Amino acid sequence: MTKTESARALNELTGVDDVVARYGRPGPHATVIMQFPPPGQAGDDRMVRWHVRRSELVDAGAADRALDLLDALVDALEPRGETVLLTADETDATFCWLSDHTVGPLAHVGSCPALLAALDELADRSPVIVAIVDHLGAELFELDHLDLSEIGSVKGDHVQTHRHTGGDQAGYQRRAEAVYERNADTIARQITEHAVHAGARLVVLTGDDREAAAVTDHLDTHRFNVVTMQAGARHDPHVAERVRRAAIEQSLHDRRTRRATAVDHLREELGRHALGVQGRAATAAAIAESRVATTFLDRSTPPATDTDLLARDTLLFGGTVVVANDLGVTDGVAAIVRYATE
Repeated sequence: MTKTESARALNELTGVDDVVARYGRPGPHATVIMQFPPPGQAGDDRMVRWHVRRSELVDAGAADRALDLLDALVDALEPRGETVLLTADETDATFCWLSDHTVGPLAHVGSCPALLAALDELADRSPVIVAIVDHLGAELFELDHLDLSEIGSVKGDHVQTHRHTGGDQAGYQRRAEAVYERNADTIARQITEHAVHAGARLVVLTGDDREAAAVTDHLDTHRFNVVTMQAGARHDPHVAERVRRAAIEQSLHDRRTRRATAVDHLREELGRHALGVQGRAATAAAIAESRVATTFLDRSTPPATDTDLLARDTLLFGGTVVVANDLGVTDGVAAIVRYATE
């Protein structure tokens, strides 16, 4: 779906920098994770769900101001059928949609916000450029997390403007192919400009298969992962939603691939007894010494534990965090350090 003006006005966690900023704020923080079913589904009364979580926050000692801010945020959010994380201190409230993984309900109050699920959702994420192409041009979009925003269109040359009266069919076909090729180059240039500006690593093309292939030939596939999908044609009223879903799936696939590569690297370092450490105590000590390049946290680790502290301190010291399944390490915690110690 496209992002509305009201959605833009809400305070949303959209990247790791936002999570770091939130981690760095003084507490106490009240954090909940809950489902937001769309209208018409069983159990779609989000206010009933919210009051259950709210009661748990009250029992945990949440501040009245934080509860008021969360009340307002829950009321303002669109029920889009996703799980959502909401967190507030006594200054403001913010949220993050959780679509990548199944996350259970949570209500937590503490000096550190329970943001690991949001960090898992937002880590290693970058915008996706989407283009719906045909021989005459393209419609361009940018996918930012879950929302698709139109960023422009490309109008190429029309073959009729290059047809010479009385020309033979073969000559006309050659001229048409030259026009289509030139249009593909124009589309690719516009895609590249938007992708570089947004910091995108993935470009998704749909529409006319032949033109999509020609556009791909003009894109730097060493710079971007370029994927062609069957999601519909230009001017199809439903193509934007189909390509949004396809782009979300492809982005998740790419991130999972990079995460698996990072976990393989961790296992190599642990196996060589070189730059890998495991266990909560050893990892915490390395973080305190500012030696950690990447902290790895098993997704099975219960939320709202001191795991958030490990993630917070890693990020504040300039490291990165990878959350993954089945790490097979002590305490579900490990790290790759920048340098070994004696």
